[in-house]
Amino acid sequence: MRNEIVLIGPMHIGKSSVSEIVSNKLNKPHIIIDEIRFQYYDEIGYSHETADKLFKEKGFFNGMYRYWKPFELYAIKKILNKYSDCVFDFGAGHSVYEDDEMFCEAKELLADFKNVILLLPSADTEESLEFYKKQRNVNDDDTLEILKHFITHHSNYDLCRHIIYVQNKPKEEIADEVCSIYNAE
Repeated sequence: MRNEIVLIGPMHIGKSSVSEIVSNKLNKPHIIIDEIRFQYYDEIGYSHETADKLFKEKGFFNGMYRYWKPFELYAIKKILNKYSDCVFDFGAGHSVYEDDEMFCEAKELLADFKNVILLLPSADTEESLEFYKKQRNVNDDDTLEILKHFITHHSNYDLCRHIIYVQNKPKEEIADEVCSIYNAE
C-alpha cells in the first residue's frame, strides 16, 4: 500500500492550509493539485474558452464543473503516478464523480492509498452548511448548493479511509490528527 497522505473534501474546508502544516511536520513535499492541474488538462485538449462558454450558458455546476470531470480524472491519474512520498491536496472536484465509470476509475486509482482522509465540517449536513455560513462567510445560494453537493456526495465517502470533522478545531489540531493517522498506519 502507498503511504502518501491524500486530503479530500469540499472547497473552503482547509485542505490547503492543513496539508501545508502536515507537509512541514512530516518534512514531505506538498502537492496542491489545483495549482498544477491545468498543465495536465491541457495535455488532453482542455479549452478555457469552452469552459468559460459553458459557465456563462449553464452556470458552474451544470456547465463548467461537468466539463472539468474527464480532465480532473486524467490529472489525478498522472499526478498520483508522478509524485510519491508526499502530501496530496485534492481540489474539491477531484474526488467527486457523477459518472459511474469515472468514479470507479478514481476509486481504483486511490485503492492503494491507505491515508485518504476526508475533511468535513461535521457529520450533519445542515450543521456543515451552517459552518460555511458562519465561519467561512459563504451566504450565496449557488455556492451553498455546490458545497452541499460535495458534502453529501457518495464519492468522497467511498474514496476515503478516514474522516476528520474540522468544525471548531484549529488547523494545527486538524494537522495533528492527520499526522496521527499517518503515523498509526
